[in-house]
Amino acid sequence: MIQKIKSGTSLLSSPVFTRYGLGVLFSLFLASCGLDGSVTLLPPDTPTGVSVNARDGNNLISWTTVNNAISYNVYWNTASGVNISNGTLISHANNPQTHTGLANGTTYYYIVTSLDANGESAISAEASGAPVAATVAADPLYPDQWHLKNSGQSGAGSTGITGEDINVEPVWAGYKGTGVRIAIVDDGIEIGHEDLASNIAATGMSYNYVTGSSDPTYDPTDIASGHGTTVAGIAAARDLNGLGVRGVAPRANLVGYNMLLDSTASNEADAMTRGATDIHVSSNSWGSPDDADLHPSLFSWRTAIDTGLSTGRHNLGTIYIWAAGNGAFYTDNSNFDGQANYRGVITVAAVNDQGKQASYSEPGANVWISAPGGEYCSSHAITTTDRSGVTGDNPLLGYSDYTDMNYTRCMNGTSAATPAVAGTVALLLEANPLLGWRDVRLILAETARKNDAGDAGWATSTTTPVYHFNQKYGFGVVDAQAAVNKAVAWTNVGPQLTYTSMLVPCNIIYFAS
Repeated sequence: MIQKIKSGTSLLSSPVFTRYGLGVLFSLFLASCGLDGSVTLLPPDTPTGVSVNARDGNNLISWTTVNNAISYNVYWNTASGVNISNGTLISHANNPQTHTGLANGTTYYYIVTSLDANGESAISAEASGAPVAATVAADPLYPDQWHLKNSGQSGAGSTGITGEDINVEPVWAGYKGTGVRIAIVDDGIEIGHEDLASNIAATGMSYNYVTGSSDPTYDPTDIASGHGTTVAGIAAARDLNGLGVRGVAPRANLVGYNMLLDSTASNEADAMTRGATDIHVSSNSWGSPDDADLHPSLFSWRTAIDTGLSTGRHNLGTIYIWAAGNGAFYTDNSNFDGQANYRGVITVAAVNDQGKQASYSEPGANVWISAPGGEYCSSHAITTTDRSGVTGDNPLLGYSDYTDMNYTRCMNGTSAATPAVAGTVALLLEANPLLGWRDVRLILAETARKNDAGDAGWATSTTTPVYHFNQKYGFGVVDAQAAVNKAVAWTNVGPQLTYTSMLVPCNIIYFAS
């Protein structure tokens, strides 16, 4: 057996020398050297042990790790005999690699290669798998998701009030967000997460702003990039699969943009319009610092939002959902955030399990609607997905969290409230795909539930329909069932009209005759 000598390996300390001695080593050296003394470095080993775990709407491909491999490529096809020429490439694949957006019952075939500085290996043996629909099984942590159904659950230090939720459970009998795509603009999504993988949009739709790849997970060892995974679970974790939790729109498709890990002005604008034709809802749990200072938005970002409103979603307008901010402790106001106060976004404040303003949630005249964000892990926060294993908030935050570290009960903030509204909008768009962006805003305003009715900040309009408004809550807490019911029979409003006044020079005086 001849062993390969890897680049960077000392010849005298190599396994070849140790096992076969200097004579064999010298023969190998002559065989691999040119007359000018150059060394021909061999490509990496071929991956072995390739296997496919078929799941609902996706396949999980795994293989035996190759020593010294820098990365891997996975090639796939729906016909046997896959090779580099006829296979579709998933580049820089992780081990294991989730292949999402697949048709249940269709067989997919895979080969894997490894790469190092010397090139790409030979192809592995072929493996195949056919995704299968999940058996209908309960989501074990659903009873803890009081934001979906508040039955008076007891949390750490708090007991919820029955009915203080988004009233979404009745909607699932008819709509679950099927066919609607939600872009999570954040620090990434772990697309291979067991409770998200089935809902990740087709390969190639997500984008990694750090690496330029289509995998927004970024670095699986980076514990700083778990926020987007918790956000994604609130919006659209898979339901009835016997795993963890469920999202507000549990059959919607998720697209991940890890823009926050490279948040330049150009990337912020790009994330608002990337794939806008096919993105229905853009969920944004980020914004200005919570410091009570004025932070104007950038012109490039506003231009991108306006572009998404006019051309996104096949000219019906992308629906932008935005977090109001968590700076109430610092007397911050959401009006000071130039992104959250822009007219093209729907700004979301947070309430706790009592249906009252969360202690951190910023008020503002720009707040459009509220949703549950909870308080803190010590007093009832939100249960959702977390980065798998030890890379996420569980157990990083140090609270008494779930023993299953793929989930956490410690997500909170207007960051948590925002994807709840994004998921609700996905349900509306499944019920009525022709809604324009202004129609969605009006439906949410007209159907929001007036919470915390005793608060002195409520004002009531004299119009028809009647609107209730409070700078802490906007038009109230989102009511998914009421919103979907109204969306089904909704007649779209007319085109947006813009009025431009004629300016009169101040040195000209007109007299009425």
